[in-house]
Amino acid sequence: MDFAIEQLPAADIDELGPLWQQLLAHHSQQAPHLEELAPVRSPESSWQLRRELYLQWLSSPDTAALTARGPHGLLGYAMVRVVADRPGSWQWGAEPGDRVGVLETLVVHDDARGAGVGQALLDAARHHLDRHGLKIMKISVIAGNEGALRFYRREGAVDFVQTLVMPLSPPP
Repeated sequence: MDFAIEQLPAADIDELGPLWQQLLAHHSQQAPHLEELAPVRSPESSWQLRRELYLQWLSSPDTAALTARGPHGLLGYAMVRVVADRPGSWQWGAEPGDRVGVLETLVVHDDARGAGVGQALLDAARHHLDRHGLKIMKISVIAGNEGALRFYRREGAVDFVQTLVMPLSPPP
């Protein structure tokens, strides 16, 4: 598959909306157990919330929206940013002020999966963070998305923290 990786300007953020909505659908398929706690947002509402976050993050020069674009349009994107992170037990970077990369989103169009797009976006995210002198990238994966876990583990990711969500009222 023919594509190029480019950095998306913040002014073009709305190009990412349809892919974000595909990811929302994928998440709801992979993690139906979460609907027991709360309903899935509408695609429009979800995109508006994510869009606001993306614009906020893109106001930092350390953040990048990396896109994979083919002859017929957008095939995927990765949103990666730099954050301060001092977990206490591990020294992620040079003291003082450990910084890590965060892969906030990586999504590949349904029709482009398995064609190397995700790999190219992950490589571009790594390169972006390496240019900022970072050594660690954090990645969150929705519970149930075993394919994503296998992909990241093949790339050297290891388990660090498990985040659980629970209702405030105990089950009956």
